[in-house]
Amino acid sequence: MEGKRVIHLELKETGEHRYFSSPSALYNAYSKEELKIARQSLLNYWQKTSAPYENAVCIIRKGALEQNKLSDK
Repeated sequence: MEGKRVIHLELKETGEHRYFSSPSALYNAYSKEELKIARQSLLNYWQKTSAPYENAVCIIRKGALEQNKLSDK
């Protein structure tokens, strides 16, 4: 995965999309009760697969933030 990591949260009830720099940042904004998954459980899930995590409340995806490359000027 190139670039900086990004965690994309989609809340199903509202359709809201939020972006975080790490799982820790995600869990600083939302509790495990709100997301219906504990931080460590999410990390364990992603050790087994790179697929998005989905439950009745949300979809949590991980990816990379694409940035412009500096040119050799």
